Parts: sequence; structure tokens; C-alpha cells
Amino acid sequence: MRFVRGRLDARWFPSRHNLALFRLAAYLRLRNAPPERGDVILVIDRHQSAAETWIVTTWVTLTTACFMSATLFARWPVAVALGVAVPLAIAGLEVPAIISALTVAPLYNAIAPRRIAPMRVNAIFVMALLAAVSMYFVTQATWVRFVAWQFLALLTLNALAAPIVFSLRDSIARLEAAVGGTPSAV
Repeated sequence: MRFVRGRLDARWFPSRHNLALFRLAAYLRLRNAPPERGDVILVIDRHQSAAETWIVTTWVTLTTACFMSATLFARWPVAVALGVAVPLAIAGLEVPAIISALTVAPLYNAIAPRRIAPMRVNAIFVMALLAAVSMYFVTQATWVRFVAWQFLALLTLNALAAPIVFSLRDSIARLEAAVGGTPSAV
């Protein structure tokens, strides 16, 4: 694990983000950010962006709640259905996580030449499930098709950002190295 000491602007390192859209935004912000010194120690790890975590978690939960309200509570008023579906979505998102952790991740790691952390397999599994459900709801003539379209649009935007971030990897590494601070391996 790496740390950077003494530089507040290290919070904009793309390597502190997980998804390509957030990495690209962080890269653009870091390129244009003035140097900020401060008495801080920042961990450089791809899961250190609280904003990214909360945005994606809220997005996935609300998308799941919309899908649940459109199916389980279709005859209810939308506001009431969403009010009931949000807590169910929070609890319901644990089911794919458990299924993935107990079956998908071990199966994948048993047959794949390269091992992947169960948390990553779980994320891929949940996003694939939501993409499949979104593709179904896009074809329906209900209000939830707009939710499905926005989910697929954001997924597509992230997929389009990934090769851009990949092509900028050398520039990102140089920019992060230029920020300085005191990197240390632990």
C-alpha cells in the first residue's frame, strides 16, 4: 500500500478511484488543480474515494428500488411503492452478494487462469444482473424504462471511459509522480 504525505491534492489521484468515469474526472481535476500542501497522509488505493462509493451505492440501490417497485408493487402509487421498495432493495442487494460469494466467485477462481478477489467478482455479478434487468425494462411501456435507460447509459459511459483512462495510464503515472509528497511502501 502506498501513502502520500504532505499533499492535499493527492486526493485527486486517479489511482484512488475504482470506476473509469471517476478516474477520468480525477485525472482532469488533478491536471488543473493548483498544488495544495497540508499536514495529511493519504492512502493511495483504488477503494479510497468515499464520494465514488456513496454515489455508486446510492445509484445501484435506487435503480434496484425502482425495478422492484415496478414489478412487486406495480399497482401501488409510485411514491408509496418506492417508499416500500427502498428498504427492500437495501436488504435485497445482499442476496446477489451472498450468492456470488458462495458460488460465482469460487467457480470463477477455480476455472480462470487468473484469480480475482471475491469483492470484484461480486461487483461484476451485481452489475451484470442489473444490466440484464435494465435491458428487460427498456422494452416495457412503463415509467421504469427511463430508469433502465439511464442505468444502461451510465454503464456505457463508464465502458467508453475505460479505454480513454487506459490510454492515459502513462500520463496519469507521470502526473501522480509529479505531485510528489513522500510515497512509501508498507
